[in-house]
Amino acid sequence: MRRWRMLMLSFFAPCFSHADGLQWVWEGQSSGVNTSIRALCAVDEKVCWFGTGKGMIGRTVNGGKSWSLIRVEGAEEVEFRDVEAFDAKRCIAMSVGEGTSSRIYRTVDGGENWDLVFQNNAPRGFFDGVAFWDEENGILAGDPVDGQLVILRTSDGGASWTRVDSAPGMEEGEHAFAASGTHLAVAKGGHVWVGSGGRVARVFYSRDFGKSWTTLDTPMIAGEDSTGVFSLAFKDSQNGFAVGGDHTKEAEGVRNALRTSDGGKSWKVLKEGESSVFSFRSCIRYVNGGKWIMTVGPDGCDVSRDGGLTWKSFDEKGFHTFSIGGSMKAIWAAGSDGRVARLK
Repeated sequence: MRRWRMLMLSFFAPCFSHADGLQWVWEGQSSGVNTSIRALCAVDEKVCWFGTGKGMIGRTVNGGKSWSLIRVEGAEEVEFRDVEAFDAKRCIAMSVGEGTSSRIYRTVDGGENWDLVFQNNAPRGFFDGVAFWDEENGILAGDPVDGQLVILRTSDGGASWTRVDSAPGMEEGEHAFAASGTHLAVAKGGHVWVGSGGRVARVFYSRDFGKSWTTLDTPMIAGEDSTGVFSLAFKDSQNGFAVGGDHTKEAEGVRNALRTSDGGKSWKVLKEGESSVFSFRSCIRYVNGGKWIMTVGPDGCDVSRDGGLTWKSFDEKGFHTFSIGGSMKAIWAAGSDGRVARLK
């Protein structure tokens, strides 16, 4: 859905609040850019990467005290919407846009050199997100081409990519959202889920690394180009969450947060009384070793410490995306105007 992908939502200053007695502080950092950041990958407490417009990649190796900026040669006119990094040297960067603007770049030397390892050639093709099971095996999902979900696979750490012919069909007016790099999620053993929106909001599921697929219905709000599943998170092959909503109505939360305990076969809408748990959200992830769940959106951040039964808001401001580098000490978030923050 093109209008959403190129939209820049408002972003506010770092935030401070409490959640169940814990003190949560977003500590702002200077990214060196003023463009919207939706691509973010924290590796550990020292290393984090981001991608943004004008072919720019950011990297820190000192916990965010300073960020180095790298303009990828040949990508000056595209925007990176997802990055997947393995350490301070190796990173996969995915750009968006119709046709040849959707690309995959790879570096193995900390960004000094980048290889264009895959470029979309379908005129209406549009990449949306990338995820990796491990350092070798990864998957990319994109908008439909000729009515079929676009799925690419790699088994060599992103050095080469192959399109999966057995990907499921999508309905007319159904698409995905390149909003935070998390519209797809993976779990050990080859499990992968891909969310959609638009005319319908569904989840496509594979248990064999994308070789075969099952289409799962959801009660997520749908019917407009701006509605659907924006982000998925799975703790294991059974337990997961989906968030999203209508990005044109950021303050509203109508059927925009779901939970599953059977791998996505059935979904339950999260509510507090008769109201939705929170308003529009663009990213959700498990944190603290899977014990908690955290979500962010343009107007706030929320955390649950009881498996999603209850939620605490810990900020009125928001982000587009966030990433965890293995521990609570390595959580970064990013948003518009080049804002980057680290959770303290």
